[in-house]
Amino acid sequence: SLWHSPELLSDVQDGYSVSGHLLVCFSSGYFIHDTLDIIFNHQSRSSWEYLVHHAMAISAFVSLIITGRFLVAAMLLLLVEVSNIFLTVRMLLKMSNVPSPVLYQANKYVNLGMYFAFRLAPQAYLTWYFLRYVEVQGQGAFLTANLLLLDAMILMYFSRLLRSDFFPSLRKGSAGRDVDGEKFLID
Repeated sequence: SLWHSPELLSDVQDGYSVSGHLLVCFSSGYFIHDTLDIIFNHQSRSSWEYLVHHAMAISAFVSLIITGRFLVAAMLLLLVEVSNIFLTVRMLLKMSNVPSPVLYQANKYVNLGMYFAFRLAPQAYLTWYFLRYVEVQGQGAFLTANLLLLDAMILMYFSRLLRSDFFPSLRKGSAGRDVDGEKFLID
C-alpha cells in the first residue's frame, strides 16, 4: 500500500487507501485468530505478553477500521512484520541446533538491522508524530496511550534480543540462572 501510494505518508492521520484498509482488516483477523489459538491451546500463561500485544493491536485496529482515521499509522506499524521474518529464522535456527553457527551469526546481524529499520524507526517516528501532532482526546488519546505501551514492549523485546545475541553474559543473574527463565521470547 505504501509502496504504490507513497503520498499517503504525507497524511498519517487522514490518509486512506482501499488496500491499506484491507491490510488492516486482514491483520486484525490474524491477531484475533492468533489470540484464540493461544487461549484454546492453553498457552496463555507462557504467552501473556503476546496476548497483551494482540489485545492492543486488535483494539487499535478496530478503532481505525471503524473511523477510517490513522490508517497510515497502522500501515507503518505493520512494517514490523518484515522484521518478524528474521526473528522467526533466528528462533528456528536456535530450535534446530544448526551445527554451523555461520548462518545464525549472519542472521543475527541482519535481524538487528531489520529490527532497527522496521520496528524501532517506524515506532519512533509514529511516537514523535502522535506526541507532536495528534490531539490528545478521544481516539487520538487512546491510540497515543496504546502506542506508548507498545514502545515499552518493543524496547523490552529489543533489550532481550541484545542480551541473548550480543551480550549473553548479561543474561545470568547472581544465582547463575537466567534472569528471564526459559522464556520463548528470549531464546
